Amino acid sequence: MGRRSHCNISLLLLLLFSVLVSMGASYLVTVHVQNNIGDEIYLDTRCRSDDYELGQRMLGEGEEWNWEFRAIEGYSHFWCYFRWYDDRERIWYSGDFNVYHASGLFNSYIQKCRHNCVWSANRQGFFLYRVDWQQWQQTDEWSIDSIGNKTI
Repeated sequence: MGRRSHCNISLLLLLLFSVLVSMGASYLVTVHVQNNIGDEIYLDTRCRSDDYELGQRMLGEGEEWNWEFRAIEGYSHFWCYFRWYDDRERIWYSGDFNVYHASGLFNSYIQKCRHNCVWSANRQGFFLYRVDWQQWQQTDEWSIDSIGNKTI
């Protein structure tokens, strides 16, 4: 074998190694967002990642929106904007919350929800089901939506 063949084999092995390492650094994650506000209230939901718009959904009471993606350590970030109208109080509520963020060297979502992150929106706020605790944890509270509550 000539010197050129050794160089080609070395490049091929390097390429194969790179592909295997990159495949090992990603894993499949499912995110679930549930509307548990009650009182037949619709939850206006718009979700996206740093580079992909998932779109907008109107979730009825008890409905769920879920999606899968390949998480890449340090890069995967999904968040959602939520908005709903409280008929009892006649007030709009909203929130802009992270639903998955693999940042830095330590991905806390692996500990919190493994590869299946289940979120629940209810009247008190936004909750993540923590598999490590086997219970719900409130992560965020609703804000009064000043734009939706202005009178014209």
